[in-house]
Amino acid sequence: MNVLVVDDDKLVRKGLISAMPWDKYGLHVVGEAKNGEKALEQLETLQVDLLLTDLAMPVMSGMELMRAVRKQYPHIFIVVLTLHQDFEYIQEALRLGAIDYIAKVQLEEEQFDEVLARICGRIAEEQRRYVAPAAAVELTPTLDTPDRGLAVIDWEESGGNGDSRLQSMLATWSAVASGLYMTLEKNEEERRQVTAQLKASGGRSSGLAFLRLSNMSGLEPGQLERRLIAYRSHDFFYEWDPQQAWYDVNLAQVAEQAESLSKPELLALRERWQSLAWLHLEERFEKLLSELKAVRMPPAQLLSELELWVMAWHRFYAPDRLELPDRLTAWTDVSSWLRDARDRLAARLSKPLYSPEVREVILQAAWRVHERLAEPLQATTIARESHMSRSYFSQCFKDILGMPFNEYVRYHRMEQAKAYLRETNHTVLWVAEQIGYTDEKYFSRRFREQTGVLPSEYRQQCKRESEMTDI
Repeated sequence: MNVLVVDDDKLVRKGLISAMPWDKYGLHVVGEAKNGEKALEQLETLQVDLLLTDLAMPVMSGMELMRAVRKQYPHIFIVVLTLHQDFEYIQEALRLGAIDYIAKVQLEEEQFDEVLARICGRIAEEQRRYVAPAAAVELTPTLDTPDRGLAVIDWEESGGNGDSRLQSMLATWSAVASGLYMTLEKNEEERRQVTAQLKASGGRSSGLAFLRLSNMSGLEPGQLERRLIAYRSHDFFYEWDPQQAWYDVNLAQVAEQAESLSKPELLALRERWQSLAWLHLEERFEKLLSELKAVRMPPAQLLSELELWVMAWHRFYAPDRLELPDRLTAWTDVSSWLRDARDRLAARLSKPLYSPEVREVILQAAWRVHERLAEPLQATTIARESHMSRSYFSQCFKDILGMPFNEYVRYHRMEQAKAYLRETNHTVLWVAEQIGYTDEKYFSRRFREQTGVLPSEYRQQCKRESEMTDI
């Protein structure tokens, strides 16, 4: 089942998407949105079976979203996310058709399995209630479709920049989804006429992409639509070329649902990109870029990964923040953004005194620090692992990363502590131990030195801010 996650808190969205054991329960996150309005835009192009939505959001609330989904997409199951277990609020959500709710304050890693198992159980119950008797099921007959057809992707939804002839023609076609039109080939002469008219309307400059469809015969209407929508939202994302107007699409080879990477593959890919080992080595960067395109990750998942990588890169340095665009329309946008991010990172971290090899060694050392914050960390040990003398390592580390080794470790331990205090309900002692402190009082003193408040006070501040945001 395909899942769409909707929450105005980016950390909540990313946490749910990356941490929940979706695959174990046959669930696949195909998209995310920061409010109800954005969610409805996603639902126009995505095949979604399960919607997880916050209730209190700006622009369009979860309640408003639920009403719209119940009307437009009655087949979608809805689970609400709520910060407070307000009975009347939750009762209203259930009345609108939600099958379950998740209280954010109770959502801990050890409960993820329990939550998803419960949700899947509720879905199974609903399906059993509404499955029609076998004798009443009427199968959709197979279309006697031709083997070829034509489609248009209006990726700017501009109507071909106001070309009245083109708009008139598209009005006679089947509207598969917003900005996606299709017609079946009836004879070769019609195909030539339509093709000539489409070519005359231009290509890239018109905001349109023209598809020559093949291997359509035998596909049912729903299959045709799903494969075209899947092509537009996945394959076309990677194949779009600003210099190309026409694309040949073999519908027999288009999957109705893009496959996600397995957890081990995703973790390996994430580690290669987050480590920044490619930063000063052009050949390695280009190889990683080619590998990333080759795996053809679903665009929504790719955007989530990029945001996780950015958060990891920010741990190494404190530049003007790297910001992802709100929307990546094609792979060309992704590759351009990654190249720009690399240039900015390299400019920040590069020192003319050191070779690319030395800079790579220091970045790998910094990565080891982040991986081992719970362990005793000493410059002597990390220098030895880096095959450098302690004094030379310390000088290189300070020059390249902008602060001495011990200060770097303290700073990032406290940043990780803040994250644990914000995002978990674990004790202060547990937080201290996760970042390498065995003495809770000593940790609390160091935390107050850096932040001005005790860990318990910091957690209360974060809760109050979150409650204000949720109102």
